[in-house]
Amino acid sequence: MRIEKKELVKEKVRLCLAISVLVGFNLFGQEKTIYNHNEFWSKTELNEIFANKLGVGLDFVFRSKSELDNGNMFSSRLRESIRPWLHYQVGPNARLSFSPVGYMMTHDYIGKPADYLRPPYREIRSTLQFFHHQKQLQGKLMHTWRYRYELRFQENPLNESYRQFNRFRFRYRIRYVINGNDFYANNTFYAAFSDEIGINFGENVVFNMFNQNRLYVGLGMRFMNAARLELRYVNRFRTRGTGFEYDHGQGIMIGFYIDQVSGLKSGKKSVPPVRFGD
Repeated sequence: MRIEKKELVKEKVRLCLAISVLVGFNLFGQEKTIYNHNEFWSKTELNEIFANKLGVGLDFVFRSKSELDNGNMFSSRLRESIRPWLHYQVGPNARLSFSPVGYMMTHDYIGKPADYLRPPYREIRSTLQFFHHQKQLQGKLMHTWRYRYELRFQENPLNESYRQFNRFRFRYRIRYVINGNDFYANNTFYAAFSDEIGINFGENVVFNMFNQNRLYVGLGMRFMNAARLELRYVNRFRTRGTGFEYDHGQGIMIGFYIDQVSGLKSGKKSVPPVRFGD
């Protein structure tokens, strides 16, 4: 059984690498223009899973970016969003989540002078996701696979209309616990790597299905039993739609996560049993 699990992990890792190679061919196998940007990303996420395995959550995102002739990653706004979640803990290592309505405001990249004419736009998004993990080396290694479907209604600010399209996102993440073998133990330090690809589809996707690829490398620590703080390097390629222009953003991300809000109560010695975090 242990050998079968190891082979399953290997097969999934091979799949992730194959997807990354295909993305590379898409990005580098054609003539294109790439606009480089420096970025700052941040994310705050709160979750609570109850005894009946149901749960709720909330996340808030803020991002900023550089502009032409200004490499400062804090020069202007890029994205703000807020999104509530409903959870169902399928098992100790898996969770199904649904966000009925998320709100986003995007101030697009400035890669050329004409981009200053692109107004900010709003987006309403519904999201369904499932993720699960598998451990190795007595818990020091934790593999996580996430599958996410997004129904997106994106504003066209020029005529105040909205277009609807779909996006599927697949992400693989691996974490290594540095000082122990339990990711959920207090005062844990860990390293993480992840890669995620996004694919647009639907009748309003005309030119190019590839949306973006995100790569993260970072370090994290757990404190107060249920809280985590992460510092990441972010590298993202995103198409402008036609497949001939891309935005390439690099920068840092700070993430603050509370995997189980009730675990922060004073006097608690441990986080409640169901506390698996993405």
